[in-house]
Amino acid sequence: MYQRIISCLLVLLAISVQATESTKTKKKQNVIFILADDLGWKDLACYGSDFYETPNIDAFAESAVSFSNAYTASPLCSPTRASILTGQEPGRLRFTTPTGHVPNVVLDPKETFEAPAYFKTACPQTRTRLPNEYLTFAEVLKENGYATAFMGKWHLGREPYLPENQGFDVVVGGREHPGPPPPGHFFAPWDCATLPVVPEGTHISDVLTDEAIKYMNDKKDDPFLLCLWYYDVHAPFQAKEALKKKYEEKLSPENIQRCPTMGGMVETLDNSVGRILQSVEDLGLEDETIVIFTSDNGGNMYDGPDGTNPTNNYPLRAGKGNNYEGGVRVPLIVRVPGVTKAGSKSKVVTSTVDHYASLLELLDVPFPKDLVTDGVSYVNALKGKNYERPPIYSTFCHNVVATGNRANISMRQGPWRLYKFYYDGPNQEHRYELYNLDDDISETKNLAAERPEKVAVMTKLLDAHVEEAGILVPHKNKNYEGNVADAWVGSDQTRISTNQDMLVIESTGTEPFIETYYNPNISGDNFKIEFEMKSLASGNGAVAWKYGPKDEYSEEDSAPIKVIHDGEWHKYSAEMKLDNTLRVIKIKPASAGGSIALRNIKLVTKDGYLIRDWPIY
Repeated sequence: MYQRIISCLLVLLAISVQATESTKTKKKQNVIFILADDLGWKDLACYGSDFYETPNIDAFAESAVSFSNAYTASPLCSPTRASILTGQEPGRLRFTTPTGHVPNVVLDPKETFEAPAYFKTACPQTRTRLPNEYLTFAEVLKENGYATAFMGKWHLGREPYLPENQGFDVVVGGREHPGPPPPGHFFAPWDCATLPVVPEGTHISDVLTDEAIKYMNDKKDDPFLLCLWYYDVHAPFQAKEALKKKYEEKLSPENIQRCPTMGGMVETLDNSVGRILQSVEDLGLEDETIVIFTSDNGGNMYDGPDGTNPTNNYPLRAGKGNNYEGGVRVPLIVRVPGVTKAGSKSKVVTSTVDHYASLLELLDVPFPKDLVTDGVSYVNALKGKNYERPPIYSTFCHNVVATGNRANISMRQGPWRLYKFYYDGPNQEHRYELYNLDDDISETKNLAAERPEKVAVMTKLLDAHVEEAGILVPHKNKNYEGNVADAWVGSDQTRISTNQDMLVIESTGTEPFIETYYNPNISGDNFKIEFEMKSLASGNGAVAWKYGPKDEYSEEDSAPIKVIHDGEWHKYSAEMKLDNTLRVIKIKPASAGGSIALRNIKLVTKDGYLIRDWPIY
């Protein structure tokens, strides 16, 4: 009798244990999505930086999969953030510039036909809000039993276009601000009701991390989605003083990343990520938490803190706000319990539009029926499989003088990257650039002329995508006055053109000059312009510049150049003192008529580090 009772109890106990284990295996996985702001592809030690120190993120990479070909759908923040939440690329969303903070609401942007006379194209308008009608992955997870929180930078609109209306229950920060809120920006106080009141001087990343850890503690027994979208390392450029001093003392001539302030900002971000990952471990959530770490666009190479660029994306070309590789290729590190192999690396091409589909597949949540997406799940890449993703597109049809971008849509397919620059050719025809990134990651050799068949095939796909997605495109600028060659505008006494890598000037008077408006946002006395020139004209030349609110050139903002007019190449340079943000550079190559050519025009620091060049096509 007793043996029978004991046997029954043992059976019931076994059933109970099995049920408990089954319940454990069925527990939904948590998601922590960490998004850095303006962190470039080369800004982590595990991605090759020899200046920034990121031990916590490096350790995370050793436990996860690191992607070397991860892209953002835009080289700027608001469009990329919208692409993550919706799975749609910014061209389809018609949200293509970082305007989520502006007061005016634009939901139905239009194409335009007029622009300043020195632009060949008139660029389309952009949305300034992510409409609440879009179904975000946060809303899908919320409908499937997840607690949801958003902390940090939103920048997708003001009331009512806020995270609370896009599927997030708990919000810290999460307002329209393009960077950390004023008045203190990275350091308290802040004029933002959704940030806690903390002692003056407290760093905003420490606050967000504290709030995120509290949230994880509160929700550790429930499935949760935590979007922790840090403000680091966006402008304004502010670092903890001890960390800035550390990088000032560390700086050496070998470093291509040379901004001590940015060094301190990157390390603060790394410390915050380290605290989050340690809390995941302390709470015993490692085996049931997916962690994604990435950035919203490439590193900033157009501002000038500490008398240099904020960062350097080399070997990638350009940076934030420019559609070349440096503007859109970013770090991506993903850890999924039971799926990813520690320390593995993937060459699979991904885009920020892919996170939506990938997360739903990982969480076994059905993809919403009839939802349009540009995304493709990268789950197979997480499992170590290699494959070629269908083409990805980046719509950035805007002329951005600070970054050097000219209106274009790009496409990556396999190793190939194609750019269609709208109406940017010598006669306002479309201009194309084609690069094989396997051979030329720095995009130095345009193969468009050598591979016209490849350009034609890829252009057909690109144009079909533009048509299908209803993308707003540039048009010829009705105000265009001509005499423009690449980024340079010629004066009335010149006719300018390009010939291979040369800017050719035919001088017809005593005041010939060329100007460029495509300049970075720098100021101070640490810069000089360098170029090579050969001339068959006569007379001396000069370099001049305008900055800040100045409308006219002045003698004190210029430097004379003694020109050798012998038809041979010679090097020239001029130091520039900028009392405000640089706006226009003028090069006067001579003071009489004749043929002149320039090449290798560069803006550098006084000790020779490159700030900006102006390639000639």
